[in-house]
Amino acid sequence: MRIKDICDFVSRGCTPSYVEYSPYKVMNQATFSKGFLDESNLRYTENANPVARICKGDLLIASTGGGVLGKVYYYDADDTSFYADSHVSILRSSKNSMKYLYYYFFIRYEMINSTMVKGSTNQTELQKNYLLNHDVEIPSLKTQQKVVRFLDEKISIIDQKVALLTAKRELFKAQKQVLINKVTNMGLNGNHFIAKRKVSRLGGYPIEWRLYRIKDIAYLYSGLTGKSGDDFRSEDISKQKPFIPYTNILNNTYINECQFSYVVLEDGENQNLVKRNDLLFLMSSEDYGSIAKTAVVKNDVGELYLNSFCKGVRFYDEKLVYAPFVNYQLSSTKFRDYLRLEARGFTRINIKVDKISSMFVYLPPLEEQKAIVSYLDEKCAKIDTIICNINIQIDKLQSLKKSLINEVISGKRTV
Repeated sequence: MRIKDICDFVSRGCTPSYVEYSPYKVMNQATFSKGFLDESNLRYTENANPVARICKGDLLIASTGGGVLGKVYYYDADDTSFYADSHVSILRSSKNSMKYLYYYFFIRYEMINSTMVKGSTNQTELQKNYLLNHDVEIPSLKTQQKVVRFLDEKISIIDQKVALLTAKRELFKAQKQVLINKVTNMGLNGNHFIAKRKVSRLGGYPIEWRLYRIKDIAYLYSGLTGKSGDDFRSEDISKQKPFIPYTNILNNTYINECQFSYVVLEDGENQNLVKRNDLLFLMSSEDYGSIAKTAVVKNDVGELYLNSFCKGVRFYDEKLVYAPFVNYQLSSTKFRDYLRLEARGFTRINIKVDKISSMFVYLPPLEEQKAIVSYLDEKCAKIDTIICNINIQIDKLQSLKKSLINEVISGKRTV
């Protein structure tokens, strides 16, 4: 059967006007793309469109966003105050089990993700017609329900183990964050006298340290400009040049030199080169947790460019500023909170260049900056190793979950 014969395409969601708080809560892709309801990414609206209301038993599909497109979520709550935004599709049926369809699409994320078109703003999106005309070999309702009961029982056991490991991982992340917070704001010995004066929302800082605005000690430059989707997809290696992708900044403290992507650049193009000790900012994100995340280019990298959604910060005087120290300081909680408060947006979060250039940092003497970085590099590396091992365990459980669902849905295992 085709999807449109099984269920209805209720809505592609709506684009309501947003307010700070109201009884009407709006889901975007980031709200559920991690596999659970992340309330930190909820938005609120006053003029909710009834068509976009999410009901118990609905299947939600992320319809845009390169990193999450095709992610699915089964809504199983009685709360009727949730609405979908324009980047989320709602599928609904009273005749078939949408939970069965959720399991079906869960193991076909790559298939959905590859079903994209380029929109007017170069944003990829799920093709509604392809989705509705997709063929599904679906059993009787009785068998669907039996499959769902079996999978719910088995998957809940796996999810519980994942939840425990995730909680353990978060504890180590918190430990790492406390460490960064302490030494980048108080120094290694922690006995600095904290100045009574405050820097906007950043609070006090050691009196021996000096206060600077970023625009007074550095200049900002742009990532790639004027490039089309074809430039990134081209297979003409003779014109391809490496650039730092968004995820390389998002996932690393120092840029990983094994994680470059490639784009076609013509001779004579005026694009900014990335250099050693540049501090790189994410200027656009799908959630507030990632906005203005930074990473440092640690080594000389040759000809290298920067993603379009990013800005580079190049410090004027390396005898005054050690870029890895600023990177660590900006990753501390109060700086991250400050930057998130300066960001704006709902379905796409952005921060303006002037918010970055006009923000303050406070710097100890250069040798102390380097000592702090050396200390944090060593301590954080140990914690990161533990977190990496936990992630491996989680990935194995997630693979087991996917394999189990695939065996049942494909009929390789009978229940």
